[in-house]
Amino acid sequence: MADCPFSALKVENWLAKLSLMIVTDYLQRFLRRVAPKRFYCEDALITTHNHDFLDESRFRKAYERGIRATEGLDNHNRWRVHIALWVARACASLEGDFVECGVNYGLTSSAIMEDLSWDRLGKTFWLIDSFGGVDEGQLTETEKKSESVEKYRRAKSTGFYNTSVERCRQNFGEWTQAKVVQGWIPNCLKDISSPRIAFMHLDLNSGVPEIAAFEFFSTKFSPGALILLDDYGYSGHYGIHKAWAEAAPRLGIAILSLPTGQGLIHIPGKYQPAISS
Repeated sequence: MADCPFSALKVENWLAKLSLMIVTDYLQRFLRRVAPKRFYCEDALITTHNHDFLDESRFRKAYERGIRATEGLDNHNRWRVHIALWVARACASLEGDFVECGVNYGLTSSAIMEDLSWDRLGKTFWLIDSFGGVDEGQLTETEKKSESVEKYRRAKSTGFYNTSVERCRQNFGEWTQAKVVQGWIPNCLKDISSPRIAFMHLDLNSGVPEIAAFEFFSTKFSPGALILLDDYGYSGHYGIHKAWAEAAPRLGIAILSLPTGQGLIHIPGKYQPAISS
Protein backbone atom coordinates (compact mmCIF):
# COMPACT_ATOMS: atom_id res chain seq x y z
CA MET A 1 0.00 0.00 0.00
CA ALA A 2 2.94 2.33 0.73
CA ASP A 3 3.94 2.28 -2.94
CA CYS A 4 0.45 3.09 -4.22
CA PRO A 5 0.42 6.46 -6.03
CA PHE A 6 -2.97 7.18 -4.50
CA SER A 7 -1.97 6.39 -0.90
CA ALA A 8 -3.78 8.15 1.89
CA LEU A 9 -0.73 10.30 2.62
CA LYS A 10 -0.44 11.51 -0.97
CA VAL A 11 -4.14 12.25 -1.13
CA GLU A 12 -3.88 14.18 2.12
CA ASN A 13 -0.92 16.21 0.82
CA TRP A 14 -2.73 16.93 -2.45
CA LEU A 15 -5.85 18.09 -0.61
CA ALA A 16 -3.76 20.31 1.66
CA LYS A 17 -2.10 21.97 -1.35
CA LEU A 18 -5.43 22.39 -3.11
CA SER A 19 -7.00 23.94 -0.01
CA LEU A 20 -4.11 26.40 0.34
CA MET A 21 -4.40 27.39 -3.33
CA ILE A 22 -8.15 27.95 -2.99
CA VAL A 23 -7.76 30.02 0.18
CA THR A 24 -4.94 32.10 -1.33
CA ASP A 25 -6.86 32.72 -4.54
CA TYR A 26 -10.00 33.72 -2.63
CA LEU A 27 -8.07 36.07 -0.34
CA GLN A 28 -6.34 37.74 -3.29
CA ARG A 29 -9.62 38.23 -5.15
CA PHE A 30 -11.30 39.59 -2.02
CA LEU A 31 -8.55 42.09 -1.20
CA ARG A 32 -8.29 43.26 -4.82
CA ARG A 33 -12.00 44.00 -4.74
CA VAL A 34 -12.32 45.72 -1.35
CA ALA A 35 -8.97 47.54 -1.12
CA PRO A 36 -7.19 47.62 -4.48
CA LYS A 37 -5.03 50.61 -3.58
CA ARG A 38 -4.09 49.39 -0.12
CA PHE A 39 -3.08 45.83 -1.03
CA TYR A 40 -1.14 44.27 -3.87
CA CYS A 41 -2.77 40.85 -4.15
CA GLU A 42 -1.61 38.83 -7.16
CA ASP A 43 0.42 35.80 -8.09
CA ALA A 44 0.65 34.40 -4.52
CA LEU A 45 2.01 37.75 -3.30
CA ILE A 46 0.00 39.81 -0.81
CA THR A 47 1.60 42.98 0.50
CA THR A 48 0.86 46.55 1.58
CA HIS A 49 4.19 47.81 0.23
CA ASN A 50 4.02 50.66 -2.25
CA HIS A 51 3.00 49.50 -5.70
CA ASP A 52 2.40 52.78 -7.52
CA PHE A 53 4.20 51.37 -10.55
CA LEU A 54 0.91 49.73 -11.50
CA ASP A 55 -0.45 53.16 -12.46
CA GLU A 56 2.59 54.33 -14.42
CA SER A 57 1.71 54.80 -18.08
CA ARG A 58 4.95 53.22 -19.29
CA PHE A 59 4.32 50.07 -17.26
CA ARG A 60 0.68 49.87 -18.25
CA LYS A 61 1.53 50.16 -21.94
CA ALA A 62 4.14 47.40 -21.70
CA TYR A 63 1.90 45.08 -19.68
CA GLU A 64 -1.01 45.60 -22.06
CA ARG A 65 1.26 44.57 -24.96
CA GLY A 66 2.12 41.44 -23.04
CA ILE A 67 -1.56 40.64 -22.56
CA ARG A 68 -2.11 41.09 -26.30
CA ALA A 69 0.35 38.25 -26.82
CA THR A 70 -1.88 35.95 -24.75
CA GLU A 71 -5.01 37.22 -26.53
CA GLY A 72 -6.38 38.67 -23.32
CA LEU A 73 -5.46 35.95 -20.83
CA ASP A 74 -4.23 37.75 -17.71
CA ASN A 75 -2.63 35.61 -14.99
CA HIS A 76 -2.21 38.69 -12.77
CA ASN A 77 1.56 38.62 -12.39
CA ARG A 78 2.24 42.31 -12.79
CA TRP A 79 4.96 42.56 -10.15
CA ARG A 80 6.91 39.78 -11.88
CA VAL A 81 6.63 41.66 -15.17
CA HIS A 82 7.63 44.89 -13.41
CA ILE A 83 10.84 43.23 -12.25
CA ALA A 84 11.50 41.79 -15.71
CA LEU A 85 11.13 45.27 -17.22
CA TRP A 86 13.54 46.77 -14.68
CA VAL A 87 16.13 44.06 -15.32
CA ALA A 88 15.79 44.43 -19.09
CA ARG A 89 16.22 48.21 -18.86
CA ALA A 90 19.38 47.74 -16.78
CA CYS A 91 20.80 45.49 -19.51
CA ALA A 92 19.73 47.59 -22.49
CA SER A 93 22.98 49.58 -22.54
CA LEU A 94 25.25 46.54 -22.18
CA GLU A 95 26.98 44.87 -25.10
CA GLY A 96 25.09 41.85 -26.36
CA ASP A 97 21.72 40.43 -27.26
CA PHE A 98 18.75 39.23 -25.21
CA VAL A 99 17.61 35.62 -24.74
CA GLU A 100 14.42 34.12 -23.37
CA CYS A 101 14.23 30.37 -22.83
CA GLY A 102 10.61 29.39 -22.28
CA VAL A 103 8.58 31.92 -24.25
CA ASN A 104 5.11 30.34 -24.15
CA TYR A 105 2.74 32.98 -25.59
CA GLY A 106 5.32 35.74 -25.16
CA LEU A 107 3.82 37.89 -22.40
CA THR A 108 7.05 38.85 -20.64
CA SER A 109 9.22 39.25 -23.73
CA SER A 110 6.51 41.22 -25.57
CA ALA A 111 6.25 43.59 -22.61
CA ILE A 112 10.03 44.05 -22.59
CA MET A 113 10.23 44.74 -26.33
CA GLU A 114 7.37 47.23 -26.13
CA ASP A 115 8.96 48.95 -23.16
CA LEU A 116 12.38 49.29 -24.80
CA SER A 117 11.13 50.24 -28.30
CA TRP A 118 13.01 47.15 -29.32
CA ASP A 119 14.08 47.76 -32.91
CA ARG A 120 15.78 51.00 -31.90
CA LEU A 121 18.31 49.15 -29.71
CA GLY A 122 20.07 47.33 -32.51
CA LYS A 123 19.94 44.08 -30.55
CA THR A 124 18.50 40.67 -31.36
CA PHE A 125 16.02 39.05 -28.99
CA TRP A 126 16.27 35.25 -29.21
CA LEU A 127 12.97 33.61 -28.22
CA ILE A 128 13.48 29.91 -27.57
CA ASP A 129 10.77 27.35 -26.81
CA SER A 130 9.97 23.72 -27.62
CA PHE A 131 6.29 24.56 -28.09
CA GLY A 132 5.80 21.03 -26.89
CA GLY A 133 5.51 21.51 -23.16
CA VAL A 134 8.14 20.24 -20.74
CA ASP A 135 10.63 17.48 -21.56
CA GLU A 136 9.65 14.94 -18.90
CA GLY A 137 12.97 13.16 -19.37
CA GLN A 138 14.75 16.21 -17.91
CA LEU A 139 12.67 16.41 -14.74
CA THR A 140 14.55 15.63 -11.55
CA GLU A 141 13.28 13.14 -9.01
CA THR A 142 12.29 16.02 -6.76
CA GLU A 143 10.23 17.57 -9.55
CA LYS A 144 8.58 14.25 -10.33
CA LYS A 145 7.66 13.69 -6.69
CA SER A 146 5.96 17.09 -6.58
CA GLU A 147 3.34 15.98 -9.12
CA SER A 148 4.95 18.21 -11.74
CA VAL A 149 4.51 15.67 -14.53
CA GLU A 150 0.72 15.67 -14.33
CA LYS A 151 0.64 19.44 -13.85
CA TYR A 152 2.69 20.04 -17.00
CA ARG A 153 0.66 17.56 -19.04
CA ARG A 154 -2.51 19.34 -17.93
CA ALA A 155 -1.03 22.73 -18.83
CA LYS A 156 -0.36 21.48 -22.33
CA SER A 157 -3.77 19.88 -22.85
CA THR A 158 -5.70 22.89 -21.51
CA GLY A 159 -3.83 25.43 -23.63
CA PHE A 160 -1.98 27.05 -20.73
CA TYR A 161 1.16 26.10 -22.66
CA ASN A 162 1.35 27.46 -26.18
CA THR A 163 1.99 24.66 -28.68
CA SER A 164 1.89 26.81 -31.82
CA VAL A 165 5.20 28.26 -32.99
CA GLU A 166 3.38 30.10 -35.79
CA ARG A 167 1.18 31.92 -33.31
CA CYS A 168 4.32 32.99 -31.48
CA ARG A 169 5.97 34.20 -34.68
CA GLN A 170 2.87 36.22 -35.57
CA ASN A 171 2.94 37.90 -32.18
CA PHE A 172 6.55 38.98 -32.59
CA GLY A 173 6.17 39.88 -36.26
CA GLU A 174 6.10 43.61 -35.56
CA TRP A 175 9.78 43.56 -34.51
CA THR A 176 12.46 42.91 -37.11
CA GLN A 177 15.04 41.91 -34.51
CA ALA A 178 13.00 39.13 -32.86
CA LYS A 179 14.05 35.58 -33.71
CA VAL A 180 11.83 32.67 -32.63
CA VAL A 181 13.68 29.36 -32.28
CA GLN A 182 11.77 26.10 -31.83
CA GLY A 183 13.61 23.22 -30.19
CA TRP A 184 14.61 21.43 -27.03
CA ILE A 185 17.31 22.83 -24.80
CA PRO A 186 20.26 22.39 -24.91
CA ASN A 187 20.29 20.88 -28.43
CA CYS A 188 18.73 23.88 -30.19
CA LEU A 189 21.10 26.44 -28.66
CA LYS A 190 23.70 25.81 -31.34
CA ASP A 191 21.48 27.92 -33.61
CA ILE A 192 22.08 31.04 -31.49
CA SER A 193 24.81 33.00 -33.24
CA SER A 194 25.22 35.96 -30.86
CA PRO A 195 28.78 36.40 -29.53
CA ARG A 196 27.58 38.34 -26.47
CA ILE A 197 24.52 38.10 -24.20
CA ALA A 198 23.40 41.00 -21.99
CA PHE A 199 20.12 39.62 -20.62
CA MET A 200 18.56 36.21 -20.23
CA HIS A 201 15.14 35.18 -18.91
CA LEU A 202 14.76 31.52 -17.95
CA ASP A 203 11.24 30.15 -17.61
CA LEU A 204 11.47 26.46 -18.53
CA ASN A 205 9.65 25.12 -15.46
CA SER A 206 12.47 22.61 -14.98
CA GLY A 207 15.86 23.05 -13.38
CA VAL A 208 17.98 20.82 -15.65
CA PRO A 209 17.38 22.65 -18.97
CA GLU A 210 17.56 26.06 -17.25
CA ILE A 211 21.00 25.26 -15.86
CA ALA A 212 22.05 23.78 -19.22
CA ALA A 213 21.06 27.05 -20.92
CA PHE A 214 23.00 29.07 -18.36
CA GLU A 215 26.08 26.93 -18.90
CA PHE A 216 25.82 27.19 -22.67
CA PHE A 217 25.74 30.99 -22.59
CA SER A 218 28.10 31.44 -19.62
CA THR A 219 31.12 32.18 -21.82
CA LYS A 220 29.11 34.78 -23.74
CA PHE A 221 27.71 36.83 -20.85
CA SER A 222 28.78 40.47 -20.93
CA PRO A 223 30.18 41.96 -17.72
CA GLY A 224 27.18 43.15 -15.73
CA ALA A 225 24.72 40.87 -17.52
CA LEU A 226 21.63 39.86 -15.57
CA ILE A 227 19.85 36.51 -15.66
CA LEU A 228 16.27 36.39 -14.40
CA LEU A 229 14.90 33.05 -13.17
CA ASP A 230 11.13 33.03 -13.35
CA ASP A 231 10.36 30.21 -10.89
CA TYR A 232 13.46 30.02 -8.67
CA GLY A 233 11.52 30.49 -5.44
CA TYR A 234 7.97 30.18 -6.72
CA SER A 235 5.49 28.14 -4.72
CA GLY A 236 5.22 24.59 -6.03
CA HIS A 237 8.60 24.69 -7.82
CA TYR A 238 10.86 23.42 -5.05
CA GLY A 239 12.59 21.10 -7.52
CA ILE A 240 13.79 24.08 -9.57
CA HIS A 241 15.06 25.85 -6.47
CA LYS A 242 16.87 22.73 -5.30
CA ALA A 243 18.54 22.21 -8.68
CA TRP A 244 19.79 25.81 -8.84
CA ALA A 245 20.86 25.86 -5.19
CA GLU A 246 22.98 22.75 -5.76
CA ALA A 247 24.46 24.07 -9.02
CA ALA A 248 25.23 27.62 -7.86
CA PRO A 249 28.52 26.89 -6.02
CA ARG A 250 29.85 24.92 -9.00
CA LEU A 251 28.82 27.68 -11.40
CA GLY A 252 30.37 30.35 -9.20
CA ILE A 253 27.18 32.38 -8.90
CA ALA A 254 24.96 33.81 -6.18
CA ILE A 255 21.20 33.94 -6.69
CA LEU A 256 19.07 36.70 -5.20
CA SER A 257 15.71 35.30 -4.12
CA LEU A 258 12.85 37.74 -4.77
CA PRO A 259 9.46 37.78 -3.02
CA THR A 260 7.75 37.37 -6.38
CA GLY A 261 9.22 33.87 -6.63
CA GLN A 262 11.85 34.94 -9.15
CA GLY A 263 15.61 34.71 -8.79
CA LEU A 264 18.25 37.12 -10.08
CA ILE A 265 21.86 36.42 -11.08
CA HIS A 266 24.44 39.16 -11.70
CA ILE A 267 27.49 38.41 -13.85
CA PRO A 268 30.51 40.30 -12.47
CA GLY A 269 33.24 41.69 -14.66
CA LYS A 270 35.75 38.96 -13.80
CA TYR A 271 33.33 36.05 -13.95
CA GLN A 272 35.00 32.74 -14.74
CA PRO A 273 32.42 30.21 -15.95
CA ALA A 274 32.63 26.65 -14.70
CA ILE A 275 31.21 24.31 -17.33
CA SER A 276 30.33 20.72 -16.54
CA SER A 277 31.91 18.03 -18.66
